[in-house]
Amino acid sequence: MDDKIKLMIVEDDLVWMQSISDYVQKDNDIIVVEQAYNKEEALQVDCTNVDVVLLDLSLSIDDENFSGLEVASYLYKKGLKKIIMLTSWDEKDIILECFDTGVVNYITKTSYRDIPNAVREAFRGKVSLHADVTNVLVGELRKERKVKILTPTEREVYTLKEQGLNKSQIADKLYKSVETIKRQLRIIKSKMQ
Repeated sequence: MDDKIKLMIVEDDLVWMQSISDYVQKDNDIIVVEQAYNKEEALQVDCTNVDVVLLDLSLSIDDENFSGLEVASYLYKKGLKKIIMLTSWDEKDIILECFDTGVVNYITKTSYRDIPNAVREAFRGKVSLHADVTNVLVGELRKERKVKILTPTEREVYTLKEQGLNKSQIADKLYKSVETIKRQLRIIKSKMQ
């Protein structure tokens, strides 16, 4: 056991927990030493016997002020610096918030086959991005770079459109005609392609 990577899994779905546990241990270099089904159990774990944590971002929340991110932050403060977030979400803001908390990798549940390799990389101290996450972040970076070529007025229109406002609402907010906003949106679209 001393030569195996000691993994803790925090997951509130018992079937998914067992599936992950069985899957990661099949290669014989990873052993699941702790399992927690909720935040309370996760916070009670003896962290001295754990190398890497695989943590579900969306734990069942009975206290709305306590999520998988907060569990990650707590475990990080207890000395567990190798935390992999497991989730169904692939939104840029959530991904970045996880990395701000100290998470070293972020894997979507649809990519569960990559979990053993992610555990090994985390154990070696490597901060990495799964391909799903890389695609989301690269797409956002490209979009941000393109936004920089917009004029200040175009950026303002673009921002309001991204916030979900329709053409009429944008026109009202900016004291412009709907036709002007339509024209600006066409220009923005051509620049963003």
